[in-house]
Amino acid sequence: MTEAWKEKRIFLVGGPGGVGKTTIAAALGTQLALQGYRTVVLTVDPAKRLAQALGFENFTNDLQPVNLKGIKEPKLFASMLDTQRYFDKVISRFANSETQRDKILNNRLYRIMVESLGGSHEYAAMERLLEFTKDNSFDKIVVDTPPSQNALDLLNAPQKLADFMDNSVLRWFQSSNTPFSLFRQGTKMAMKLLEKLFGSDFFRALAQVMDDLEGMHTGFRDRNLEVIQLLKSKATGFFLVSYPSEVRFNESSDFSRVLKEKGIPLAGVILNRLEKKFPKEITKTSDLSEESREQIQKILDYRYSLATQQQYWLSRFETSIGKTPLKCLEKRSEEIHDLETLSQIGEILLS
Repeated sequence: MTEAWKEKRIFLVGGPGGVGKTTIAAALGTQLALQGYRTVVLTVDPAKRLAQALGFENFTNDLQPVNLKGIKEPKLFASMLDTQRYFDKVISRFANSETQRDKILNNRLYRIMVESLGGSHEYAAMERLLEFTKDNSFDKIVVDTPPSQNALDLLNAPQKLADFMDNSVLRWFQSSNTPFSLFRQGTKMAMKLLEKLFGSDFFRALAQVMDDLEGMHTGFRDRNLEVIQLLKSKATGFFLVSYPSEVRFNESSDFSRVLKEKGIPLAGVILNRLEKKFPKEITKTSDLSEESREQIQKILDYRYSLATQQQYWLSRFETSIGKTPLKCLEKRSEEIHDLETLSQIGEILLS
């Protein structure tokens, strides 16, 4: 591990979909724990792939200890994100009274909003991360983020929720002059669906929810500033996971640009699933028929061509990231689902 990586307490693992972020997050967490750090891995990906990687049969939202060979006291913990639970905690924290809190939490429209409101899942992830950072019992925190577009949502969520909670928005919904009648005329199909769910008093219910949220915008604004400060902290490292191809290079370039615009430094780039080196031509042998040699040569031609393309895009990555640390991981033929393999990958990443 480079000295810069050693200083990090928070490891945000992000990038485009399908590049192995979950496995790498699990590998980082495993190796950090084996090095003696009390580590927690949080996945905000709705899929439960991390459970398989860490050997869980059932993966819950609660902290679960991972049994590491040779270590008696638990050093590694993992958890899924419970969006509803942590959004409820946000409401409880920012509510001005128990009455306001209970009115919101017991409102069925609020429950639907948490599930469907853009950014609520990502906001809950940031809330959970902040909670972990204030828990001094954890030395290292690893966050497995969703695919890149959602990962950007993860970074933008606190600002979006703060904007949504702004007084001007509340006043718009609460205003008696709000043109609900025009809105109904323009969206009759939507209104029919909403009325099936909530009855004809949908807008009245919506106005009630927004009225109940009155006065909480300051808390969301302050939380947004706290998240921004955390992401820009020297203790936080954003690690971009990708794959050496044109599509992934372009996606990663866009992602890196957004990070730079937000003033969030890129701590490292991890290129995953690189092809192993194969000979360009099959060696001459009398044990193979001409047909078999031709088939094997076709496979070698394909693998050699793929590896050559990867090397080109690898060089493009190296040029684009400059002095940012780069780690490369070879493609594995088997599925990664055991702690020993995760430890081996983690050792490469942290070497």
